[in-house]
Amino acid sequence: MIQLGQIALGAYGLLLILGGIIGKTKSGSTVSLITGGVFGVASIFAMWLSTKDPGQGLLIGAMLALLLTGVFLSRLLRTRKWVPTGVLLLLSLAVGVLLVVARAGLHTSI
Repeated sequence: MIQLGQIALGAYGLLLILGGIIGKTKSGSTVSLITGGVFGVASIFAMWLSTKDPGQGLLIGAMLALLLTGVFLSRLLRTRKWVPTGVLLLLSLAVGVLLVVARAGLHTSI
């Protein structure tokens, strides 16, 4: 489960960076570029950290994803636009829940 969390974190980070670039090119949003880049790099850092300290890396990644879930939920309620906001909301929620479950699996023994 840890490996799945690491893969999800890496993919999520890359998608955030790509989304920031798309936001900049399509609508000229410098804010999208900066926030996508910052959160994307932070997610990739959390993935890297999870290879050294799985508990810390998965916790940081989950916190980032769940924070962005709140941001995208707020934006969706304000704009009512499912693309891209609703998609990013669902993706962030899924990654956050996956990372919480993966981290919880570190502390259980079978």
